Amino acid sequence: MKFPLFRALYVLHIVCYFRLLSALPKHTARTPLVILQWCIPSSWFGPKGLNEGERLRLALTALGPIFIKFGQLLATRRDMLPEEWTQALALLQDQVAPFSSEEAMARIERELGQPIGMVFKRFDATPLASASIAQVHSGELNDGTQVVAKIRRPGLAPIVKRDLALMATGARWLERLWQDARYFRPSKAVADYQDIIEGELDFLQEADNSEQMRRHFLFSPLLYIPKVHHEFSTERLLIIDRINGIPVNDIEAIKAAGIDPKTLAERGVQIFFKQVFTHNLFHADMHPGNIFVNPESAAAPQYMAIDCAIAGRLSQADLMLLGKLVLAVMREDFEELTNTVIRAGWSTAPIDAVKFERAIRRMIQPMLSQPLDELEFAPLVLQIFDTARRFHIEAPLQYILLLKTLVHIEGLGRSIYPKLDIWSIGRPLLEQRMLEIFGPAATLKKLQQRAPEWLAQLPEMPDKLREALETLQQQPYQQQQFEQRLQLMQQQQRRKLLLGFGALGLFFTAITQWQSPANVIASAAAAILFWRSL
Repeated sequence: MKFPLFRALYVLHIVCYFRLLSALPKHTARTPLVILQWCIPSSWFGPKGLNEGERLRLALTALGPIFIKFGQLLATRRDMLPEEWTQALALLQDQVAPFSSEEAMARIERELGQPIGMVFKRFDATPLASASIAQVHSGELNDGTQVVAKIRRPGLAPIVKRDLALMATGARWLERLWQDARYFRPSKAVADYQDIIEGELDFLQEADNSEQMRRHFLFSPLLYIPKVHHEFSTERLLIIDRINGIPVNDIEAIKAAGIDPKTLAERGVQIFFKQVFTHNLFHADMHPGNIFVNPESAAAPQYMAIDCAIAGRLSQADLMLLGKLVLAVMREDFEELTNTVIRAGWSTAPIDAVKFERAIRRMIQPMLSQPLDELEFAPLVLQIFDTARRFHIEAPLQYILLLKTLVHIEGLGRSIYPKLDIWSIGRPLLEQRMLEIFGPAATLKKLQQRAPEWLAQLPEMPDKLREALETLQQQPYQQQQFEQRLQLMQQQQRRKLLLGFGALGLFFTAITQWQSPANVIASAAAAILFWRSL
């Protein structure tokens, strides 16, 4: 793909219009860049009286949906960016005007490989919703199933490729111009975003995520995931069952349906812990537009979730590390918290453990002194990330997605029931799960699973033990041989070095005393000897 010059010039215009170069940190190149910015007329007419975060948010909005979604990801990176920036970026809205119904229907028929009437008994041309990635229409299949069709926007792939290339180029230049950029690695942030946006573009990946989550909660009263119709779905088209739920932020409708807000909020926390620690697959985009409440289960409130394009997964090591971090915070064990972070290897620079622990303690202790029903867990974790950023500590992407989910979950829970105590709900669930994974029963189960394999290898153990002992016995002799060879090589190298210096001496003597053919021969001999000594 050719470098998008005109798009780059437009991005430069927006950068200067919102004076983003003035927001760069201190650097030798900052002053000339700011002077250059003011030489471009765009900067003369930009908005005044806005802070850096607000200017960045407006600039990303002006650059379009791909930059908007990138800003939404950056809004969760409290471990990388100043709080003023992340607060402003959190206000970014992914709202785009719909494209024509005729084009939407033509694209759906192209993906289906047949006319809409062959699959749908009814299809609504007016879209239900429209965002930067896709547009959603409702309909009814020929068998009477109420569904929604999610069709990808036309011409989106080249736009994504173009803007990602520009972001990557900008990140590389930032790292070259500003040495401290290595501490928050903008190139890595762009690469992480590329993985996320490419996952959102592939509706088959969203379908797989939805089906896995659906299986996990198939018979659960906690969460409902609508069924995906794989026979009609493609990379650009997704057909799922339509849900009839109450938007999770419509508190009055929830109360009118006879649903207890306290129970509903607590169930949201239970879903989060089950997704993360039991099923190891969590919905990483749980904002209010994707979460609904089932009005038909007032006695046992049930959530309904859609748009599973962004999903997070944690390895067993990640789960153990996360469990240790959360329990350390809940138990106020600051030494364990500090040691766990250091052992995780997230730092891009050496960490002063004593200073880091002191900073964490100074920040967390006043917050933990609040009443539990007033203590917000997500802001506490955000403060930890903010403190970690000063020590050049950057968490991997899967933890950032988890943090983003936690912020949404607690925010939703508190909006439903302001006195939600996530600590009292989460701690026993987490401790129980950690005991299930790493407790005596789990260890015994692992031993039982490995026992047949070990028994099968038992007859071979005497031979393996004898071979190991013979290897140990041979080690002194092998070490002695190695030392002798090394000594011989060192002697040879010393001889060659001395010979080389001698040849150099003869060479320069012959040059400075150029009187006879013998000197010429000596000079040539010296040159040959010197060449062989190298």
